[in-house]
Amino acid sequence: MKNFVKIVECSDYNLEATYKALKEIVNFFEGPKKLFKNMKYVAVKINLLKPAEPGEAITTHPAVAYAMCRILGESGIKPLIIDSPGTGTPYTRTSLERVYKQCGYYELFKNSNFELNYNTEFTEIKVPDGKKIRQMQIIRPIIEADGVVNIAKGKTHAFTQITGAVKNLFGVIPDMYKAVYHAKMKDINNFSDMLIDVCDFVKPVFSLIDAITVMEGNGPSAGVPRNLGYIIGSSSVYAADYAFGEIINLNINNNPVLLSASKRKLIDFNKIKINGDYQKIDDFKFADTAAVTPDGHVDPSLFFKIFYEIFKRISDIKPCINKNCSGCAICKKACPVGAIEIINNKARIDYSKCIRCYCCHEMCNNKSIDLKKGVLASMLEKFLKRK
Repeated sequence: MKNFVKIVECSDYNLEATYKALKEIVNFFEGPKKLFKNMKYVAVKINLLKPAEPGEAITTHPAVAYAMCRILGESGIKPLIIDSPGTGTPYTRTSLERVYKQCGYYELFKNSNFELNYNTEFTEIKVPDGKKIRQMQIIRPIIEADGVVNIAKGKTHAFTQITGAVKNLFGVIPDMYKAVYHAKMKDINNFSDMLIDVCDFVKPVFSLIDAITVMEGNGPSAGVPRNLGYIIGSSSVYAADYAFGEIINLNINNNPVLLSASKRKLIDFNKIKINGDYQKIDDFKFADTAAVTPDGHVDPSLFFKIFYEIFKRISDIKPCINKNCSGCAICKKACPVGAIEIINNKARIDYSKCIRCYCCHEMCNNKSIDLKKGVLASMLEKFLKRK
């Protein structure tokens, strides 16, 4: 059932309702014993970008992860909650403790039989079939697990358009090495191929997208929560992302990760079968940077193909420090190219170094970084009719 996707409605994060929805999804794929055959230990990879309250829609809601752990536990499988937070948050026990508490995991899991990972070891592995990377550092629990369940948070993203099942697996790389990949893969197509290399190595057994409450606008951390009321499940990370894109009405030509997967013949959009009722969201808001993504039209004209690169070079969407800045230096730590300094207790960006990866915007806890459009970027947005 590689090309199948199951979408189930779930209006909120009530523990029993969430468990029931996930049970329906897993049973659609012939149940946990079939999905996780001969597995004793499964790593449950969630999204813990940074310390954030569950209602902010920045991280995978703990109720969804807990429900998955219940399903695994009932089948005699030991689950372990894992993630390496985003660039700028050290992969240490202290940081993990803080993230688990802030994101609601510690309180929900403390009296359960399910464990939160505190092992911060990582190791270098070979990626023999990688297109962009041939080796990488990866957190230890991934290597030791019999299989991986991938639970993403459905969000917009300033660089990759969305955070979905594929992007979520970037979290198997320890924080400091994420910055290295951002610095090396400045082009979105190269970055997308790198994400696919990581995904192809991990090969999650099953992927879920928490789309009960998602983030729209300037995600993955500075956007606005919006209730959609769905959980998406598939044995294919690419099919799961495709279904999420269908719900939020993201044209496939504006999804660089899936376009790269299609070119590598890892997915055939025509073969994806979505089971379950859902309603497309016509007014879903994407990040401001969506105005300058490649192939903004469904079928770009020759004129657009020729002149797009010119528009891209003279248009700009910059991360700009606003008055909320406290000089905490999280953005400085997150910047993969050292473009940020703290001067007089306020961040300053050197735009000659900035590669527009928006890691600073992603990791800021105070919403102190805006994405400022230039005049031509605004014109291009109108041209593409994107809002």
